[in-house]
Order: sequence, then structure tokens, then C-alpha cells
Amino acid sequence: MKKESTNHRRDFIKKSVFAAAGMSLVPGFVLGKDGSIDSITEQLSRALAGQDGIKKVAFITHIYRNSAHADVIGTKLFLGIPADEGMVAPQIKIASVYIEQVGANDTGIRIAKMNNTPVYPTVEEALTLGGDKLAVDAVIYVGEHGEYPYNRLGMKLYPRMNYLERIFRVFDASNRSVPVFTDKALSYSWIDSRWIYDRAQELNVPLMAGSSLPYCWRDKPLVHPLGVKISEAVAIGYASLDAYGFHVTEILQCMIERRAGGETGVESVEGLKGADVWAAIDSGKISQKLVEAACDTIQGKATGNMREIVKMPYAVIVKYKDGTKGSIVMLDQYVNQGWAYAAKTGKDIVATEFVLDHSMSYSHFSYLTLNIQKFIVTGKQTAPIERNLLTSGIIDMGIRSLAEGKVKQTPFLNIKYSAAGYEPIRPTAPRPTGQSIGPWPPKGYEFIIPDAFKNKK
Repeated sequence: MKKESTNHRRDFIKKSVFAAAGMSLVPGFVLGKDGSIDSITEQLSRALAGQDGIKKVAFITHIYRNSAHADVIGTKLFLGIPADEGMVAPQIKIASVYIEQVGANDTGIRIAKMNNTPVYPTVEEALTLGGDKLAVDAVIYVGEHGEYPYNRLGMKLYPRMNYLERIFRVFDASNRSVPVFTDKALSYSWIDSRWIYDRAQELNVPLMAGSSLPYCWRDKPLVHPLGVKISEAVAIGYASLDAYGFHVTEILQCMIERRAGGETGVESVEGLKGADVWAAIDSGKISQKLVEAACDTIQGKATGNMREIVKMPYAVIVKYKDGTKGSIVMLDQYVNQGWAYAAKTGKDIVATEFVLDHSMSYSHFSYLTLNIQKFIVTGKQTAPIERNLLTSGIIDMGIRSLAEGKVKQTPFLNIKYSAAGYEPIRPTAPRPTGQSIGPWPPKGYEFIIPDAFKNKK
């Protein structure tokens, strides 16, 4: 495969300044006659070809198909990042790709070929660009989706530790480490998560992880001031603890970590389901006022009695070492696809909806991608990796507690950190607007449109 060649792609991004993020922004990109985005500028193409000091990134993933995490992150880095303010030109270049599972629905190999990017047969070759030593400036590992078994606790056995160990081995053998972003939780297993964190520390790997939820829209746009007094907080979501529980735990943790004294760690975790969730709310173990305040912020939630609508609620109660109470509550059917947060701050209750983009752009991943890019360009995380270590442990212990039917004491979750000094990129509007909601994808990439959107009139 050719290393680089001129892309036959017409202009859709013009040069300006995305001041808040220090990135190229194009509010006036060119559209085709059919309203689709036409293409990328030659200036951007030259930059992405490595002529302007662009960071070269190895993109490692399990599966790359329409709407998979590899698509909604990686494709934006190939083509441009749709945000409220316009299309943001990528400042990093995917220089190599590795895809473990290539099926009939794969789009990653086609996209890589269209962008003159080599697809390697192994993780190691993607990191070394076919040579003997590390040859990229950063690694993005998207360890989500793909065909894997479930364990005895109903947790999907994503091989994240295995993959990160292979990445770290290349670093160790090359006597050089570069920034690594890993999608979602460090691992389904606390033991594996701790190993990943410790190994990264040993090799001085700048490590960042997490999902799109901390970087999405907030309606109302609530950000706790550092040092806020929080006595109790609740995060709301839907689906199972294994599927989406990590997302809701991230909502809780990205807010509650800003409390007075910073993060001090977690003393115990308790998982509940069914009638035990309602009993916990009735007894005050989970604040009913906070649950209701959070749910009331969600546009599109069901009308009617929550307890009649939700067939099987789930919850995880988190007791922090400093006495703060936290809970995640999963309310299928009632919140539909809604996410929310509420907290007691002194005598007040504050609440907000965490809003995702349900258009074809999946632009909540745009803001995650902007944070990944900022991390790679600057070498500085936009969120503490300790948050991810802690949330990975909380949800693992919550699922184990539910399976065992007892509270899990967690002295090993004595993770202390401060949220001070981190500067994430987040949208300022309360809900997606502008280029975030389209048009997308660029002309010539209509094959990435999911069937669900093709069938819409």
C-alpha cells in the first residue's frame, strides 16, 4: 500500500481558529448540491500527510463498522470533526490501523484505503509501522464492540488488558513511551484495571481513558465549582450495569470529584436490582428527591408512574471514604435514552440532563475526539486517569455485589486525586446544534450511514 498520495477530495474545511481548543475550525465549509459535505481541503490533506508536524497515531480496534466506537471516533479523525461551531480540522493523523475482527460489515479497511492509511496484520506492526521500534507519536485503542464471550457475572470479556499489555510491550522494547487513549473502562475487571494503571505508571505512559459522557452537552450546563460541598449525588441512566453502568458511573464521578477535599476513594459498593432498588429509595439509602430531580431534567422521558413503567431497575450505591453518598440508578423505559445527574449542595438540589446527539453524526463522540486530540497534541490529559481507574473499580464491584447479594467492602479503592488543573473541551450550548447535527457524512462516504438512518424518510 502506498504510504501517502494526493487525496482526490474537494474543499470542505477552511482555515480559521477554534480558540477554545486551539484547533482549526470551519464554520463555513462547502456543501454539495445535495446538502452533503463535499471533502477536505488540500491544505488539510498536506498537513495530515505529515508536512506540518502532525502527530502520527496508531489506531487499534477490535471491530470497525458503522456506528461502532471505532467508526464514531476514527472516521472523524480521518474526515473532520463535526462540532456545534462547525467542522474542526483534525490535528493528528491516523498513520496506521489494526482491526482484529474484519467481517462483512467492516468499513474500516475501506476508509483506511480511501485515506492512504496502511492496515497492519498485528498490533505490533501498527505501532512500529512495520519496523522494529515504536514509530508513532500516540496510540488510540478502541476496545469496544466485537465478538467476545461473557463471564459468570454477565460481563463481556473485552480483552483490554491483553491489548494494552501488547502496546506497553512495544514501548518497553523501544525504550520510549507515547500518549495512549483507551476507550471506556480500563477493563471489566478491577484487577486488570489496576495492572494497566500501574504498568502505565512504571513505563511513564501518559494515559487517558473514558467515554463520551463527561464531554457531552449538559442541559442545564452544570459544572460544580471546585471545592463545592456535596453530601449526596445520583446519576441516572438505562440498560444493564454491564452495558451502560460504566457510563452512568462516569457521570457521577466526573461531577462528584470536584467536591471539597477532592477525591478520597470509596469505602464500599452495593449493587441492587428490582424491588430492592425501590426499597432503597423508600428507606432513604438512595435519595428519592435526587432521583426525581435528575429524571425531571430529561426531555423525552416517559410520562406516568416510574415504578409501573420500569420493569427491572438496577442501582449501585457508592459510599465514599469522606462520608459522601453516591448512587447510580438504571431506569429502562422510564428515561428512554436519557441520562441525568442531581446532587445536594448545601441546602440546594442541583440537577442537569447529560445530552447525547442522536443524529447520524453521533457528535457527542466529536467532543470525546476533541479531548483525545488535545491530549495527544499537548501530552496532557483533559481528565485524570485516576477517575477512570476508580470508575472501572466501582462498576466491577457493583456487579459483583449484585451477584453475591451483599455489600462489597473496597479498601483497595483508596484512590485519591484532584480534578484541579484539567481543562476538558465541552460544548457550551445546552443541546446539540450547528454542524453537530449534520450534514454528515462527507460526500463519498455515504456507505457509513447506518441502516436505521437510511430507512428514515
